[in-house]
Amino acid sequence: MRTNENQKKESIEFLIKNTDMFLDSDYNRVEAQIEGHRYFLGKDLKCPITWDEAVYSWMSNIYQPISQVMENLTTQMSFPGRRRADVFFEICDHLYFLSLQKGYEVNPYDAVIHYDATFGKAIGKFLAKLQVAKNVA
Repeated sequence: MRTNENQKKESIEFLIKNTDMFLDSDYNRVEAQIEGHRYFLGKDLKCPITWDEAVYSWMSNIYQPISQVMENLTTQMSFPGRRRADVFFEICDHLYFLSLQKGYEVNPYDAVIHYDATFGKAIGKFLAKLQVAKNVA
């Protein structure tokens, strides 16, 4: 039987090897993301969440939606030369704090576009601001 630490290590190493975003140096950041997600998921559901459940939920509800939206041109043009993983982690933090600020859970699409419009550069920032304005109207 796998220990919790071995289970964590195996699943994080799998994520690093099987996504095009993370490197070995991102191990601790990925682990912290999943642990944070696990904590809030357990709090919301009022029950303990296993590591495997947390990984699955994080992949389905955080990683995949955010990474898909990050493929848009506004993100690519807003952060030229930046490593995707670094921008991803910043967007995850932005999603959390934006949700706190708004008082409801902000969806990943809106969080990515808001992040691009707020912190992006040049034409990417401009395009993201247009999308934010369109969503508000």
